[in-house]
Amino acid sequence: MPVVIYVFTLCAFAIGFTEFISIGLASALAADLHASVSQVGLAVTCYAAGVVIGAPVLTALASGWSRKRLILVAMLVFTASNVLAVLSTHLPLLLAARLLSGLAHGVFFAVASSVATRLVATERAGAALSLVFGGVTVAMALGVPTGTWLGSVLPWQWIFALIAACGLLGMLGVLLWMPAGAGDLMVDGAGWRQLPILFDRRLLAGASLPLLSYTGSFALYTFITPLLLEVTRTDIRGASAMLLAYGVGAAIGNVLGGRLTDHFGMDRASLWLLAGIALVLALIGVGQQRFPVMVALVMALGLTTYGAIPPLQSRILALAARHRPLALDVASGLNIAAFNAGVVVGSMLGAASLERWGLSSLAWVGLAAALLAVLSLSWQQRLPSMRFGSPTTAE
Repeated sequence: MPVVIYVFTLCAFAIGFTEFISIGLASALAADLHASVSQVGLAVTCYAAGVVIGAPVLTALASGWSRKRLILVAMLVFTASNVLAVLSTHLPLLLAARLLSGLAHGVFFAVASSVATRLVATERAGAALSLVFGGVTVAMALGVPTGTWLGSVLPWQWIFALIAACGLLGMLGVLLWMPAGAGDLMVDGAGWRQLPILFDRRLLAGASLPLLSYTGSFALYTFITPLLLEVTRTDIRGASAMLLAYGVGAAIGNVLGGRLTDHFGMDRASLWLLAGIALVLALIGVGQQRFPVMVALVMALGLTTYGAIPPLQSRILALAARHRPLALDVASGLNIAAFNAGVVVGSMLGAASLERWGLSSLAWVGLAAALLAVLSLSWQQRLPSMRFGSPTTAE
């Protein structure tokens, strides 16, 4: 693998760290910024909004830029936004910093994931994507619990300063090791002319898969802690152990998803992992009161949820290469936005389900969305224009 792909992994680790850390630091942030915990929760919403806007829209508008320049600017904004978080003395300033971080997140992953696949042979594309996104899963599995612990013994500003330092290192790595012109594409017209690509029905159909599958998964996972405490009847230590198991499963799934994509093709790997999400949610619905069963199922949920990223991202890039070859990064951004929109929609769907039917309903509501993802992919595989075979027979 080219060195720059490992640099992308470091950047992704820093981005993944900051994406999730505000959840663990919520109490400390609320106390220091004189806000309620629910108000601090807006930091998650602002971040997600930044990703959804930044990934497709800003990537399209900057389509005329070199890929190296765009990634450098994204990492510069990311680093500066975390410095701004360090300097925040009131909630609105922190929310602005989180929005900027989200914008940088969206642009970075949209471009870096597309560039990574163009820096390696076709048969290594899945592995390259798993390395890029592996930084996020490592951050979730190890970085966030460590950061949350550090936040209990150190001022929260130090955590954001550490993230900014990682972002700066990543930016320097890109500057040194990303070849000039790497991943650059010819662009048809000015950046604003790329915006209609976001409404291409084939790309939207491809993006429906991460949207629906992540809606299903996060309808449950957003409320996993109260579910484990009140339905599974474990204590806080047991719940923490299961969250770690989820992170470990996510890290394993990320690697597995890349290997399945390279060996069996993006369509087959996507179908297996989307069906896996649905199966795990169904099994949780049945076994959510049994602690030993839930340990395995929560890990499996992390594995299938994050294992689906490499094949689904590979698939949207293949659709763009087939139908919109001058807009690979824009298509990549659309998919990144769909993943994060799924997280937001899933949390909202889970909250509504929780209010109406209680915690035990979350798995079944999530299952319905996950099955829609499987049906959507099955329908797409029936269309020659959207079907992809094995790596050796792909059309």
